[in-house]
Amino acid sequence: MSTKKTSFQSPSIESETIESLSKKLLETNAQLSQTNKELIRVQTERADMISNISHDLRAPITAIRSAIDFLTSGQTISPEDYRTSIQLIDHRTKTLENLVQDLYYLFCVEDTSKGLDFQTLDAIPFLEEYFFDTIPDSRYDAHEMHLDLPENLHCIVTIDIQKMIRVLDNLFVNAAKYSDPGSKIILKAEYDSVAKHLIICVIDNGPGIPPEAIPHIFNRTYTVSAARTPTTATGSGLGLSIAKAIVERHGGSISCQSRLGKGSCFQIILPSGGLTI
Repeated sequence: MSTKKTSFQSPSIESETIESLSKKLLETNAQLSQTNKELIRVQTERADMISNISHDLRAPITAIRSAIDFLTSGQTISPEDYRTSIQLIDHRTKTLENLVQDLYYLFCVEDTSKGLDFQTLDAIPFLEEYFFDTIPDSRYDAHEMHLDLPENLHCIVTIDIQKMIRVLDNLFVNAAKYSDPGSKIILKAEYDSVAKHLIICVIDNGPGIPPEAIPHIFNRTYTVSAARTPTTATGSGLGLSIAKAIVERHGGSISCQSRLGKGSCFQIILPSGGLTI
């Protein structure tokens, strides 16, 4: 006589399986929704950036074309008008060059398929060397330059030296550009022993940044105010976006604290390999 075995699944096990699958499905949907939002944000940012770039390219090109039309119009041109037109063409050409170069640099930095030239070093001698190499630059002649580094601190970081110099250059140039003659520019560093982070600050006592602008100043599509941009500036306006992209490729972060009429502090946080003697 044969016996037939009947297999069945416990209702509790079946219920747990359905519950587990439902939970996973909800988590997957949430992830897809977040990914979709991020894609929309990136697409919107790209569209805004292209629109802004088109505007930024159009303005200097129009000015250059107008100057060339004036010089080739056949009318009598005074030496002063001729000199002014040439200066305008030169200034606007530099603006275009800076914009194109910075755009290319930004795209290269954001391309994660291209590795950075990382080196492990003691951050303090690196910052000291950068500071003393910077002082002779004529852009800082009208400012008081100060270095504030802790004594006997040896902090190990892994960085792409040239890229990090670019970050510091952008912050220093902005500090000088937006500060009055005689104002201070300070390079400061400290070590967070709990988080094992190196904190680098570039501080100025310039006019400061409006509170509503601070959350947006690192965006590629944002300009604080035309009133805050010197008329002689030929920058692309991408300096802070480039700095952010570089710092994030290092696994760090960059932020700004500012008070109107008091100045600004740009803070870079980099992961550290710890301290050494």
